[in-house]
Amino acid sequence: MLKGGMLKILSEEDIEQIHLSALSILWRIGIDVREDQAFQILKKAGCPTNGTRVRIPAHLVEQAIRLSPETFTLYGRDPEFKIPLEDRRVFYEPMIGRLNILDSETGRRRRTTLQDVCDLVRVADSMEHYTLLHSGAIMPHIEGVADEVSHAHGYLASVRNSSKVIKGVVRGRQKAKDCIRMAAVIAGGEDILRRKPNMFTTCNVISPLTFAPEQTEGLIEYAKMGLPIDIASEPQSGATSPATMAGTIALQTAEILGMMVVAQLVNPGTPVLMGTVGAAMDMRNGTISLGGVEAGMINVAHAQMAQFYKVPSRGTGSNTESKSLDIQAGIEKTLTLMTPALAGINQIFYPGTMDHALTVSLESLVIDHEICGMIHRMLAGITVNDAALAIDIIEKVGPGGHYLNQAHTLSNFQKEHYIPQICDRDSHENWLAKGSLGMLDTAKQKVKKILSEHQPSPLDPAVEKELLAIVQEVEKREGV
Repeated sequence: MLKGGMLKILSEEDIEQIHLSALSILWRIGIDVREDQAFQILKKAGCPTNGTRVRIPAHLVEQAIRLSPETFTLYGRDPEFKIPLEDRRVFYEPMIGRLNILDSETGRRRRTTLQDVCDLVRVADSMEHYTLLHSGAIMPHIEGVADEVSHAHGYLASVRNSSKVIKGVVRGRQKAKDCIRMAAVIAGGEDILRRKPNMFTTCNVISPLTFAPEQTEGLIEYAKMGLPIDIASEPQSGATSPATMAGTIALQTAEILGMMVVAQLVNPGTPVLMGTVGAAMDMRNGTISLGGVEAGMINVAHAQMAQFYKVPSRGTGSNTESKSLDIQAGIEKTLTLMTPALAGINQIFYPGTMDHALTVSLESLVIDHEICGMIHRMLAGITVNDAALAIDIIEKVGPGGHYLNQAHTLSNFQKEHYIPQICDRDSHENWLAKGSLGMLDTAKQKVKKILSEHQPSPLDPAVEKELLAIVQEVEKREGV
């Protein structure tokens, strides 16, 4: 059982101050609720209103925290594939859907197609540390597909190419219903989907302090079904949140707690994650610094806040502003993956991305998985017992000997040592003889091998037929 939680940045007093500040923000300032159903739900619960502004009292927030499950499990198409989100356990969610993809052949950015979605999901499906998958359903635009139906085509392409847990979309009431309906077909019915959810979604709060209509509509549909919702805030420190880290974390916490109130009023006990995409704005050019050290710091603090509330958490990792998979990307990806993992964020999102998370890359999925593997080994920790301390073996080898011929070495090195898949550790001479390949070259070879050899578990033909019928219904409804 891999757990983080050893890295902390806030004291207990800091956590209490941030909590009280978040409650104060929700009561003194409130939220701009631009979706009528959520507005009416909050008003009926006793929240004072003024125009679209809604003030949320502390007792509703505390009730929502109590009602939010401390742990819950997500399932793949194979019900034996289980992801328990609980107590500082760490899982990775690679990015699939982005407007742009780094073309493997040209090395240049271009628009993402439906075939790209298939390839990205299939590569992620082949990799053991990627368990919760973003999907083509989330993409508002897939090149060559009408925007009105991209969610249905993107979801179908994703579930065809992976049997892992696939994310659905909240982008409006109807699109959310479409994805939920397709997930229910895969599960074997709505009742089974409720009991063993094979999907989750992300609902973004708009910083500062705004509940946008489409996101809120979708959240309500998922909450009605009791399906897991990652409620995420994306403050940019210095732009859409205070320039101070403490102010950003307080604002972010208030936004998430406010939306948690809506989810629990709709359906008490709805499983939620507290999510962050917090980072600083680079004041020199007005861009978000997802790969900056501040993003790592916000993730660590956010993990502590979620652990304080006893609610599962979602953060970001593998972020980089680099436009190529270079040394900058390596530094930023490793920093932003390791910090949330060590802090115990349950679900770490964004592996596979680059360029402010505006672009996704097949090679980046492979490279980031290598980093995840190293962190995976670190979180496993060091086992200390008589067998591991190996005093008898040390005595047997004695001074000046070696351990290469010991059975103890053979039986332990593979579980004790992380063996990289694409990092080069060969001698210089062997490296030259093998073609002097860099990591990007090796990642490209790995991608080609996966796409030529990896065959995801196929959908049941009857299920696939029903999913296709739903996609066709969506096309007819939207006039596409």
